[in-house]
Amino acid sequence: MQLELFPWQYLSASDQVHVLTEIRRSYWHIRNLRNGRFGQAAKRRYYRRIADQKKRLQLAGVPKREILDFLACCRLQCKAKKQPFSFCPYC
Repeated sequence: MQLELFPWQYLSASDQVHVLTEIRRSYWHIRNLRNGRFGQAAKRRYYRRIADQKKRLQLAGVPKREILDFLACCRLQCKAKKQPFSFCPYC
């Protein structure tokens, strides 16, 4: 039995979709940033934003496995673009 010290945050379905699209958008920006000295601060900013959003999802009670599955889809490992075409729930 786990002791709950604080109540779970409530995220509606639309809020959860908004958080997931924000994570996907941030990873897109990271992939398309310039390399080198000029892109490092922006990358760190986007990674901090992603960490905040992931923490928000975890505090809302979303299972960690579901978050990791979504991140795998964000990283283009989803089968939606490769043979056999089987779409995940995030596509």
